[in-house]
Amino acid sequence: MATLNDFVDEINHEISEYAESVKKELELKLDETATLILEYVISNTPRSGRKGAMADEFIKTDIGEGHTKTIVIHAKEKGRLVHLIEFGFQHKSGKYVAARPFMRPAFDYFTPKMLDDIRRIIRGN
Repeated sequence: MATLNDFVDEINHEISEYAESVKKELELKLDETATLILEYVISNTPRSGRKGAMADEFIKTDIGEGHTKTIVIHAKEKGRLVHLIEFGFQHKSGKYVAARPFMRPAFDYFTPKMLDDIRRIIRGN
């Protein structure tokens, strides 16, 4: 005969399994979205035509794991120049160099779908 403690233990076990499966799915979705964003950034970064283009510098770095996992997309060596191209700048000669955004559009395009997918994963659909 099953006791109340057995019933509670079974519920706890099911909740733990559900939480683990959701965590794995969320990590996969985060990795998938980061890869899509990275591909978009690499393909849409303005190229100068010279060797060592900034587009070839972009990488993704995982920080933490589980519910604290963060993925950072950045340029290895030329990161100090990204904001100048993204937002535009005033050249030292006085000429204004227009913005050529390539990172923000990637986040704006891929993030809403990722958030919808996360909601779907949590709901179990």
